[in-house]
Amino acid sequence: MAFKPDASDELSTLAEINVTPLVDVMLVLLIIFMITAPMLTQGLTVELPGAEGRNFETEATDPSTVSITSAGAVYIDGIALGSEDLETTLGSALRGKRIQKALLEADQSVPYGQVVRVVDIMNRAGVEQLGMVTRPLEKMDARPRR
Repeated sequence: MAFKPDASDELSTLAEINVTPLVDVMLVLLIIFMITAPMLTQGLTVELPGAEGRNFETEATDPSTVSITSAGAVYIDGIALGSEDLETTLGSALRGKRIQKALLEADQSVPYGQVVRVVDIMNRAGVEQLGMVTRPLEKMDARPRR
Protein backbone atom coordinates (compact mmCIF):
# COMPACT_ATOMS: atom_id res chain seq x y z
CA MET A 1 0.00 0.00 0.00
CA ALA A 2 1.50 3.34 -1.06
CA PHE A 3 1.48 6.37 1.16
CA LYS A 4 -0.61 9.18 -0.25
CA PRO A 5 -0.88 12.36 1.75
CA ASP A 6 -4.34 13.67 2.20
CA ALA A 7 -4.80 16.86 0.22
CA SER A 8 -6.99 18.28 2.94
CA ASP A 9 -4.38 17.71 5.65
CA GLU A 10 -2.30 20.90 5.92
CA LEU A 11 0.25 19.33 8.27
CA SER A 12 1.28 16.60 5.89
CA THR A 13 4.79 16.93 4.46
CA LEU A 14 6.35 15.50 1.37
CA ALA A 15 9.83 14.02 1.63
CA GLU A 16 11.35 15.70 -1.41
CA ILE A 17 14.77 17.24 -1.48
CA ASN A 18 15.05 20.63 -3.10
CA VAL A 19 18.29 20.48 -5.13
CA THR A 20 18.17 24.05 -6.45
CA PRO A 21 20.19 25.56 -3.57
CA LEU A 22 22.72 22.73 -3.87
CA VAL A 23 23.17 23.38 -7.59
CA ASP A 24 23.53 27.13 -6.94
CA VAL A 25 26.27 26.54 -4.35
CA MET A 26 28.09 24.10 -6.63
CA LEU A 27 28.02 26.56 -9.55
CA VAL A 28 29.40 29.35 -7.36
CA LEU A 29 32.21 27.06 -6.15
CA LEU A 30 32.96 26.02 -9.72
CA ILE A 31 33.25 29.67 -10.80
CA ILE A 32 35.50 30.47 -7.83
CA PHE A 33 37.83 27.57 -8.64
CA MET A 34 37.90 28.46 -12.33
CA ILE A 35 38.96 32.01 -11.50
CA THR A 36 41.53 31.18 -8.81
CA ALA A 37 43.19 28.14 -10.46
CA PRO A 38 45.24 30.14 -13.01
CA MET A 39 46.45 32.42 -10.22
CA LEU A 40 47.93 29.46 -8.34
CA THR A 41 50.38 28.57 -11.09
CA GLN A 42 53.23 31.00 -10.63
CA GLY A 43 56.48 30.42 -12.34
CA LEU A 44 59.54 31.94 -13.85
CA THR A 45 59.34 34.19 -16.86
CA VAL A 46 61.51 32.60 -19.50
CA GLU A 47 61.20 33.71 -23.13
CA LEU A 48 61.74 30.38 -24.86
CA PRO A 49 63.22 30.23 -28.34
CA GLY A 50 61.12 28.72 -31.09
CA ALA A 51 61.92 25.44 -32.78
CA GLU A 52 60.20 22.98 -35.04
CA GLY A 53 60.30 19.42 -33.83
CA ARG A 54 58.68 16.70 -31.80
CA ASN A 55 57.75 16.96 -28.14
CA PHE A 56 60.06 15.42 -25.58
CA GLU A 57 58.34 12.28 -24.36
CA THR A 58 58.37 12.11 -20.58
CA GLU A 59 57.78 8.89 -18.73
CA ALA A 60 55.63 8.45 -15.64
CA THR A 61 58.32 10.10 -13.51
CA ASP A 62 58.37 13.83 -14.09
CA PRO A 63 61.81 15.16 -14.95
CA SER A 64 63.24 18.10 -13.04
CA THR A 65 63.28 21.50 -14.70
CA VAL A 66 66.41 23.62 -14.84
CA SER A 67 65.65 27.22 -15.89
CA ILE A 68 67.99 30.02 -16.95
CA THR A 69 66.37 33.47 -16.87
CA SER A 70 67.33 36.43 -19.03
CA ALA A 71 69.29 37.84 -16.09
CA GLY A 72 71.39 34.66 -16.00
CA ALA A 73 69.94 33.27 -12.76
CA VAL A 74 69.64 29.48 -12.64
CA TYR A 75 66.70 27.70 -11.00
CA ILE A 76 66.05 24.03 -10.40
CA ASP A 77 62.34 23.20 -10.02
CA GLY A 78 61.68 26.85 -9.14
CA ILE A 79 64.37 27.06 -6.43
CA ALA A 80 66.94 29.79 -7.05
CA LEU A 81 70.57 28.68 -7.23
CA GLY A 82 72.08 32.01 -8.28
CA SER A 83 74.27 32.76 -11.26
CA GLU A 84 77.74 32.55 -9.72
CA ASP A 85 79.69 29.38 -8.85
CA LEU A 86 77.24 27.07 -10.60
CA GLU A 87 79.58 24.10 -10.26
CA THR A 88 79.03 24.18 -6.51
CA THR A 89 75.36 25.17 -6.36
CA LEU A 90 73.84 23.47 -9.41
CA GLY A 91 76.15 20.47 -9.42
CA SER A 92 75.67 19.68 -5.74
CA ALA A 93 71.89 20.19 -6.00
CA LEU A 94 71.65 17.77 -8.93
CA ARG A 95 73.86 15.20 -7.21
CA GLY A 96 71.98 15.59 -3.91
CA LYS A 97 68.61 14.98 -5.53
CA ARG A 98 70.08 12.25 -7.77
CA ILE A 99 68.43 13.72 -10.83
CA GLN A 100 68.92 11.64 -13.97
CA LYS A 101 66.27 13.21 -16.23
CA ALA A 102 65.92 16.94 -16.66
CA LEU A 103 64.37 19.57 -18.89
CA LEU A 104 66.37 22.71 -19.64
CA GLU A 105 64.50 25.91 -20.42
CA ALA A 106 66.73 28.86 -21.21
CA ASP A 107 65.64 32.36 -22.15
CA GLN A 108 66.45 33.12 -25.78
CA SER A 109 68.54 36.12 -24.73
CA VAL A 110 70.92 33.98 -22.63
CA PRO A 111 74.34 33.65 -24.31
CA TYR A 112 75.02 30.25 -25.85
CA GLY A 113 78.17 29.87 -23.76
CA GLN A 114 76.22 30.03 -20.52
CA VAL A 115 73.74 27.41 -21.73
CA VAL A 116 76.62 25.10 -22.69
CA ARG A 117 78.22 25.69 -19.28
CA VAL A 118 74.98 24.65 -17.51
CA VAL A 119 74.62 21.59 -19.76
CA ASP A 120 78.20 20.62 -18.99
CA ILE A 121 77.60 20.91 -15.24
CA MET A 122 74.43 18.83 -15.59
CA ASN A 123 76.33 16.18 -17.53
CA ARG A 124 79.07 15.94 -14.90
CA ALA A 125 76.43 15.83 -12.12
CA GLY A 126 74.94 12.63 -13.54
CA VAL A 127 72.00 13.82 -15.65
CA GLU A 128 71.59 11.09 -18.27
CA GLN A 129 68.60 12.39 -20.25
CA LEU A 130 68.19 16.05 -21.13
CA GLY A 131 65.34 17.72 -22.97
CA MET A 132 65.47 21.27 -24.29
CA VAL A 133 62.21 23.18 -23.84
CA THR A 134 61.20 25.41 -26.77
CA ARG A 135 58.10 27.22 -27.93
CA PRO A 136 56.30 25.87 -31.01
CA LEU A 137 56.81 27.97 -34.15
CA GLU A 138 53.05 28.50 -34.63
CA LYS A 139 52.87 30.53 -31.42
CA MET A 140 56.03 32.37 -32.30
CA ASP A 141 54.73 33.44 -35.73
CA ALA A 142 51.55 34.86 -34.17
CA ARG A 143 53.54 37.32 -32.03
CA PRO A 144 54.39 40.73 -33.45
CA ARG A 145 58.00 41.02 -34.55
CA ARG A 146 60.29 43.56 -32.90
